Amino acid sequence: MLAALAAGSSSTVANAAADLIAVNGDVRTVDPNTPRAEAFAVEGGKFVAVGTSAEIRSLADGKTTVLDLGGKTVTPGFIDGHTHLTSGTDYVTGVDLSYIPDKETWLKKIKEADERLPPGVWITGGGWDYTLKEGELPTKEDIDAVVKDRPVVLRDIDFHSIWVNTKALEIGGVTAKSEVPAGGEIVVDAKTGDPTGILLEGAGDLITNKKPAYSDKERAEALLQTVKFANSVGLTGVHDMSSIAAVYDYLKLVEDKNLSLRVWYGFFEDKAANIPAAAKDRETVDSRVAASGETMVKGPLLTVGYAKSVVDGVLSTHTAYLLENYSDRTGWKGEPFQSEADLSALIKAANDNGFPTAVHAIGDAGVQMTLNAFEKGQSPGKYPNRVEHIEIISPPDIERFKKLGIVASMQPNHATGTIGKYITERVGHERESHAYVWKSMLQHKVPVVFGSDWATSPLSPLTQINDAVFRESPFGLGDGPWHPEQAVTFDEALFAYTQAGANMTPWANEIGSISTGKWADFVVLDAKLPDPVDRSIRKRHVEATYVAGTEVYRAK
Repeated sequence: MLAALAAGSSSTVANAAADLIAVNGDVRTVDPNTPRAEAFAVEGGKFVAVGTSAEIRSLADGKTTVLDLGGKTVTPGFIDGHTHLTSGTDYVTGVDLSYIPDKETWLKKIKEADERLPPGVWITGGGWDYTLKEGELPTKEDIDAVVKDRPVVLRDIDFHSIWVNTKALEIGGVTAKSEVPAGGEIVVDAKTGDPTGILLEGAGDLITNKKPAYSDKERAEALLQTVKFANSVGLTGVHDMSSIAAVYDYLKLVEDKNLSLRVWYGFFEDKAANIPAAAKDRETVDSRVAASGETMVKGPLLTVGYAKSVVDGVLSTHTAYLLENYSDRTGWKGEPFQSEADLSALIKAANDNGFPTAVHAIGDAGVQMTLNAFEKGQSPGKYPNRVEHIEIISPPDIERFKKLGIVASMQPNHATGTIGKYITERVGHERESHAYVWKSMLQHKVPVVFGSDWATSPLSPLTQINDAVFRESPFGLGDGPWHPEQAVTFDEALFAYTQAGANMTPWANEIGSISTGKWADFVVLDAKLPDPVDRSIRKRHVEATYVAGTEVYRAK
């Protein structure tokens, strides 16, 4: 239907009417053939024409829904290239301390959660960041002052440390002498030798593994709330990462006809021997998704796409693996969480089973080790392998990304969130110019996909795009743009948050841009963005989100 305009003609009007037309807008299509437009038409859940308002109005009849955009900006549906929705449901249903600077407010929110939640339920969530104002890590005594009789377990903004109360330590049987996994640490008081209530990296598992499992119903309800939250910030697709078991929570939403998000799913795995089992999970998921009939009306929704592994920690807690010593910790470079040989074996097993591999590597030594492992272990596949975060890199390794065909998956707010806080202290002035090098990656023709790593930074794509374009502290720290030579343009950032994410999946030709023949995923902002885009983007919000031409969110 609507074949004339769908084929690119703007002079011929087709006979059939569209289900929905959107007119009078500032449409940023991310389609190189037609980068800007005024309007588009949707039929059967797909874009069938893109053009001027006059052209598109001619495709309507009395049954067509007409969306007058009033000059507002429309983009393709955003695709988050790195998030943890299934792991972050606690932030939606529990306690969210993100971007709150003071401990007094943290404790107030924790107390409110204690009063709201049923007896015995653990208080979870987090997002606390002691570097914003407090300057020192909180303690178990801080939480004990407001909640004593139920466990409180709150992850920090980096998702690599947890803050707990005494009750949680007791349930976990944690003492200063407890054994922890490689890279983990139980922080102890220098005077008493007792645990302070801060557990780094894998040490947190001593407590989180004791947490009672949610029921299937509880998990489904929490995930549905989180998916709706994602829609509210304009997301129509995510690359989500968690345990292989969690993909079945998404599958339930598909089968209940409640999934309004396209999910390219990555499962955490460090052992090559476990990969074949994940391949069987993929077959099961694909079969049940197809049987649901949902893809016929909504397009691609869910598959088990890739394996996720981790080689180091984060800069903030000195657990990222560096080539040279930390500038503020003599004799310490960090340590890898696994060997290069084990990582290479995992990559080979994953690739041989049709799974690309995503590897968390933040320090320059971690990135280099990961590239070495890809060089030895990767095999050609349909979809590219990738490195996650890449917060600091040895410059020669940028060219290796291109040579090896590796995607750089990066999170803009991770950069701006460090400005004036700890990045210079950790790596010094000379090395900081090698941090968060988005522009250098693009200049070397390395595919770059942007994401949030929620809940470690804001889920909002508009926030992330703003940070990519302006590289300024969201807290007013620092002295204006930080290493602006690494900033990207708005169009580059928009591509990295839409089509780039689609290109890493089987759905590259079905989603990612406002193009005829693709599923009609789009976002309406609350105003028109200026040309060129300026800092007013910080004030913009999502007015409506559509998936396959159906409204899944509208601001009240």
